[in-house]
Amino acid sequence: MKPLFTLTVAVAASSSCLAQVQADSTAVRADPTAVRADSVLHPIPVRVVQFVDAIDAVLGDLPNNLRYVTGELLLAEGETDSYVSLVEVPGAKNCIVMRYHSVEDTMASWQAKMFSGGDFGVASRTYQQLFQQLKVCSVRMPDGSIYYLEGTWEPAREGVRFTTSTLKLRTDDQRFRDVEVELELVYQLADWAVNINIMTKKPDNAIGLK
Repeated sequence: MKPLFTLTVAVAASSSCLAQVQADSTAVRADPTAVRADSVLHPIPVRVVQFVDAIDAVLGDLPNNLRYVTGELLLAEGETDSYVSLVEVPGAKNCIVMRYHSVEDTMASWQAKMFSGGDFGVASRTYQQLFQQLKVCSVRMPDGSIYYLEGTWEPAREGVRFTTSTLKLRTDDQRFRDVEVELELVYQLADWAVNINIMTKKPDNAIGLK
């Protein structure tokens, strides 16, 4: 069990992180002077914060469809647009928000690429360490209750090209019931990659419904 003081500080820090990102985002988008002649917004500052605070901020913004952690457009491709994430975790290669605009799916998801390289041993250790870090991440509700991520560890094996461990928030709250955090270790183009994916996953029986 976490000491009360440590837990209080961690909750306050993660709440403060999301609040500051929301304030920055709202201020820039509401200020007409933020729009240049080419109609592109001035960049909203990206915040690199402690791992737990960053993940907590992303989880807390999911009911807003990641509106407040979405920065500038990076790439528009088909039915998916990729944006800069306004919250980054230390050591990440990149953090992006992917926003879908198909008829069936308008949900946003968040991804952090945490490792890329040819050494399976390093990739496997990174994968395992990140799982342990994710297990202490949470979201705080307005009533003060805190819901932590829980999941099952799927060990990595070098002969398997794709391994995923999935975590979910232990809550019946409708806004977070379908939230999933996927930690994946995948072999791509002669390199191992370790990614964190955070999304609100549509139930199978809801796919195709409008």
